[in-house]
Amino acid sequence: MLLFQFALTRFRLFIVCTLCLAGGAFAQPTFQQFTRFNSPLPDNTVRHIAIDWLGRKWFCTDYGLAVYNDTTWTVYQTNNSGLTDNSVKHVSFDSQHRAWIATQNGGVCVFDGNSWLNYTLTNSGISSDYVRSITLDRFDHAWMCTNNGLNFFDGSQWSVFNLSNSSLPVDNIAVITLENDSTRWLGTVNGGFVKMVDTAFTSYGIYNNTFPDNTITGIIIDPANIKWSACPAGALVRFFNNSAFAYNTLTSLIPSNSLTTLVADSLQNFWIGSFDKGLIKRVNNDFYYWNTQNSAMPDDIVFGVAVERNGVIWCGTGQEGVVRFEENTSDVTELSTAASVYVFPNPTVDQVTLRSYGRRIDQVCIRGINGATLLEKQNDLTGDFSLDVTGFSAGVYFMEIRCGDQLFSKKLVRLN
Repeated sequence: MLLFQFALTRFRLFIVCTLCLAGGAFAQPTFQQFTRFNSPLPDNTVRHIAIDWLGRKWFCTDYGLAVYNDTTWTVYQTNNSGLTDNSVKHVSFDSQHRAWIATQNGGVCVFDGNSWLNYTLTNSGISSDYVRSITLDRFDHAWMCTNNGLNFFDGSQWSVFNLSNSSLPVDNIAVITLENDSTRWLGTVNGGFVKMVDTAFTSYGIYNNTFPDNTITGIIIDPANIKWSACPAGALVRFFNNSAFAYNTLTSLIPSNSLTTLVADSLQNFWIGSFDKGLIKRVNNDFYYWNTQNSAMPDDIVFGVAVERNGVIWCGTGQEGVVRFEENTSDVTELSTAASVYVFPNPTVDQVTLRSYGRRIDQVCIRGINGATLLEKQNDLTGDFSLDVTGFSAGVYFMEIRCGDQLFSKKLVRLN
């Protein structure tokens, strides 16, 4: 094992001078970048980031696995450890604090801090050595997403679900999220969104007009049991009661339709990686982003996102290594001010409510996509302000909301 006791003294610290985002202007967040040129990070392409029980960051790169405890680094590669392949795709942790490591060509490696176990085509029942991601259930059973089906390993027995023995639409599985002991949700590559109940599969996708993208690269389930998916072409998809709605650049303020991953923080804000707009944050129905054009984010591609308990965000980029992103206390205050008008429910079918924190809503104007004014109302009351939009046709509308000297722009979606 090659252990780098490397106290990082050189790093590029970027300060944003002016950061203009959808919905408001932030103060100055900080961007700290780690690359193979200024740290022991073995490669600048970082596919996934996980944070363990000790707060250590695990960076999955195309040339090894790096672990960083905010002071020192440890790098694991095939030449200094039991790692079977240097192309590392994903890492998860079980209740025994063991790391389950998915590789592109070496199957799965399990590392307890001292010894390594390997599961490959040559020594186990795994169906492929190309493993995209691993999820551990509450029994420490492993669910492994491969390019040759979904693998389940209970510690002794292997089960494989693929085209040859199940109703899965494709063999290429990207990600799995567990709803409970019997229900799981799978994101596939070109096979749509899949519900798995026990061993039965139900597929949703473009082919049956039930889901806007056939590839899903990230899934989370929120406290209301709503499923959210990151898609490379279909943007952010909300799935509830067998119905999907896409938050894309036409129906929302999200800046990109090409997403890579998403995670939720303790406040249920979403942090989203994208292929072209860097790091995206969703707060209720407002979206903010940091990329190379509007900030010191060094790369527009973000493959992996992880959130520390203290709110610090870690991003794995396509070509620029790891970025530590921190919203300063002043940023949080300013965000609260800048995004202080909330529109809900959105999308809606009949009524929409506007809520402002700290300031009264004075005027609301709703325009069509051609710019024509369809509704304009003054308001003299404090508190929530509701509007009836049952007379509107289904489609996208733009709202201008005035609170004193501040003017907010929102998109409103009216459903049938």
